Amino acid sequence: MLIFANDISVRDHKHLLEDRLPAVKDYMEYQRNLFPYTIVRAGLDLAYKELDDLMNYVDNEYQPPPGSSRQEYPADIPGWYSTRFPWTSAFLKMEDMHTLLVILIKAMDSFRTHEKINSFHLVVLYDSVHNIVTLYNKLLQEAPDRARDITLSKGASVSFDDFINNYWPHLDFMMLSKPDYPHARHMERNQRIEDAVRKRLGEGEDPPTALNHIAETHGLEKSTLVLLRRDPVDPGYFDLQSLPINNNQYDYLSKKALEHPEYGSLSFLDAEYLKNSGYRKLPVTGIPLKNS
Repeated sequence: MLIFANDISVRDHKHLLEDRLPAVKDYMEYQRNLFPYTIVRAGLDLAYKELDDLMNYVDNEYQPPPGSSRQEYPADIPGWYSTRFPWTSAFLKMEDMHTLLVILIKAMDSFRTHEKINSFHLVVLYDSVHNIVTLYNKLLQEAPDRARDITLSKGASVSFDDFINNYWPHLDFMMLSKPDYPHARHMERNQRIEDAVRKRLGEGEDPPTALNHIAETHGLEKSTLVLLRRDPVDPGYFDLQSLPINNNQYDYLSKKALEHPEYGSLSFLDAEYLKNSGYRKLPVTGIPLKNS
């Protein structure tokens, strides 16, 4: 299983402050309506299917391969790739993304392993989740019966921005770029790092040198630096880092206590949910699915 900032296999968390703060209760009820594992897994499935179809089409000399169920193929494959997967295509070729999708899907299907992801994986996951959420929300409004084939939630539209705020450990690959969503939870960190980079640029350093100098202080992964510097892609960064299965990688979420100035001691997870609820721009519940 891939390790995110929050456990995608848990969806019944009750917040310590729910009985005191109606807004937090409403926010957590929305969270309990989601199927986080399915959101990620379905996103990877859709991305793999689309990419595999297009790569087979190219390999077949731009003719539909035998047995293909796809009705239409884009005339401009590179243009389709950059539009469909904007962040991934900025860093990786289609073949590299295809390789990463295979690795990520295999890890998602393994419930007896814990796999740590890096920026290479996060950028692919980001685009993949965005595409499936966009499709699902559209189906909820236009064809709710078809949405049942995906079922990312109990009939509620999914807030992509909020999902990323809660489950992504960082968005460092977006450094010095403008995201299409607020991602306020992560942009605070990005802003601090960007300010440090710009300060060094003002002192005459080139961007790669500035990034190298601030990397350790701000905890930038090597994989992030490779992406931001547009270094040649080393397939070694595609590998997931396996961690011991006997160690619960999410223990700190419940055991680590933080002191809130107004509400006292909160678990790390409750503190995170409380903070992210302040950024909330959740959609109104979608069309309820039958039998949900």
